[in-house]
Order: sequence, then C-alpha cells, then structure tokens
Amino acid sequence: MNTEPPLPVMPRTFAARVLKSKRLSPFGYELRLERLGLSFQAGQLINVHGNNRLENRSYTICSGERDEELRILYRYIPGGVLTPQLIERQPGDHVTVSGPYGEFVLRDTRRPIYFFATGTGIAPCRAYLRTHPDLDLTLIHGVRDPADLYYRNDLPARRYIPCVSGPHHDPAAFGGRVTGWAATNVLPPDAHYYLCGANEMIYEMRECLEQSGIPREHVFSEEYYYRMDDA
Repeated sequence: MNTEPPLPVMPRTFAARVLKSKRLSPFGYELRLERLGLSFQAGQLINVHGNNRLENRSYTICSGERDEELRILYRYIPGGVLTPQLIERQPGDHVTVSGPYGEFVLRDTRRPIYFFATGTGIAPCRAYLRTHPDLDLTLIHGVRDPADLYYRNDLPARRYIPCVSGPHHDPAAFGGRVTGWAATNVLPPDAHYYLCGANEMIYEMRECLEQSGIPREHVFSEEYYYRMDDA
C-alpha cells in the first residue's frame, strides 16, 4: 500500500516548445508543451516564467506521469500579468518553465478518494487519473458556468459529479456549490479527501468534512486562488 508520497524530484529550468494552445471555454485554456524528459509526480506543478521574475506563475501539470507532453490548464484573466502572454503563444513558440514543485500528490492509491475541485482546480485530478486509471475516485467539480466543466467528457460519468452554481444551469448537474453537494450526501470516513481550487471552498469544505466526522488526517488541500469565481 502506498501510504507516503514518493521521494521528491529535483526541479530544473528549461525552454519548452509550445505544441498546441487550445481554448476550452470563454476564459479557459489548455497549453500543451514539450516535456523534454521532465520527471514529475501526479499533482505537482511547474512555474511558467513571464517577461520578468515578478510575472512567474505556478500551474499544476494536468498530464499523467507517462504522457509524452506537459499540459497546463489556466483561466485567462484580461487584466492579469501572465495569462495575456500565454494566450498569445502559438505552436513553435517557446515558454520557459521550471519544476516540478509541490506536494499535492496521492497519499494512498488503494483508498476511496473524493476530489472536490472548483474551476481549474480539476487539473491535479486529471493527472491522478491519467497516471492511475484504476483509482476508486469520485470527482465533484464546481463551476458557475457549465462551459467551464473542463475535461467532462474525458471522465466516467458515474464518477463525475458536476455542480453548477450560476444562472445557466445544466440539467445533468447538481444545482449549487460543491459544498452544497457535500452537505446533502453521506461521506465515508475511511476515504481520503482532496480539495483544490478557491480558498473559500477549501475553508468551507474542511468545516463540512469535520462536521461529517472525517478525520483531519484524511483531508489534503491545494489552494489555487482567493476569489469564488467558479465554485
């Protein structure tokens, strides 16, 4: 049984050629890069470098450990620092990246897993499933607009629970936030719980899980952003 994270991989810096830039939703983009032999653990991230050091930003790798390319998922912010640069990147351009970093890796692949994500927080979950397709994993993905249910068609429907909190509801989705879904369902105490996305969601989910009797040592989280843009 895998109960401890693997030993860390030493980070390195290199220029990765852009293979493809794909728009997934009005503000959601996926950037595919050369891997160039980079070793990483599913759930880790890379730093993407901007024009100067203050413009660097971190993105979780959403590729599997054995995939040939690096993929990152990001939300375009028109007034942002780095994402306006990224949407201009075309195949053949180069992006400087460094990594891998981070410890949001799987603790035990034999346990049932509940992964609560908002928006682009789905990225590490995709990496987990690409690396370990036989995981007993249920994904609860919260967004405001159904267009932002990234990778929805790549995941088995019985293990994927979309939650839409905005006015444009999806009839196949739970109407509300992921915290609302958690509050109305029985959560097994022996499962592991991974939380990724908006800080506010993570705070609320930790409280919800504690009230449901989930041991704290069964809960792991990675904060992505500070505003509830998606959940």
